[in-house]
Amino acid sequence: MGMFSIWHWLILLFLFAIAASLVGLIVWFAKRSSKAPGNPVANAQKRLQQLEELRAQGLISNEEYARQRAAIVTGL
Repeated sequence: MGMFSIWHWLILLFLFAIAASLVGLIVWFAKRSSKAPGNPVANAQKRLQQLEELRAQGLISNEEYARQRAAIVTGL
């Protein structure tokens, strides 16, 4: 073991374990944040197009269209 006692080795092991845990935590947060939903503007555009189609088909009234459109735009 050289000049290091068992306590020195345990302290080094503990420090390496902390460093490995921090790296693991950073990787976990990075992977978790990459699973975020796609572009919210593109999603809103798609929802607005679907809403317009429903109105054009007469499935929703103009008032309901305006209410839903306002909710989508407010969510941006």
